[in-house]
Amino acid sequence: MADIEAMFHQIQIPRADRDSLRFLWWRNGNLHEEPTEYKMTAHIFVAVSSPSCANFALQKTAKDNAHLFDESVTSTVLRDFYVDDCLKSVETDL
Repeated sequence: MADIEAMFHQIQIPRADRDSLRFLWWRNGNLHEEPTEYKMTAHIFVAVSSPSCANFALQKTAKDNAHLFDESVTSTVLRDFYVDDCLKSVETDL
């Protein structure tokens, strides 16, 4: 078993795509003031697309860096992860 800590916050949003993740924020929760517009720089946890984006980013990272690791490492990332959780069954422990 394994878990990637803060998975969504590790996925950076390209500058060209940040407009699609804009939000308004009222300082001190005061809705009578003008809101400030912000853009997310990392992926958000609550979006419907978040699990798919996280899976894509993790698998792309594994494929792009496969030459740096044993094939079993890449295989584990590609086959045994769901979003940020890994569950792998093996015949023996090392």
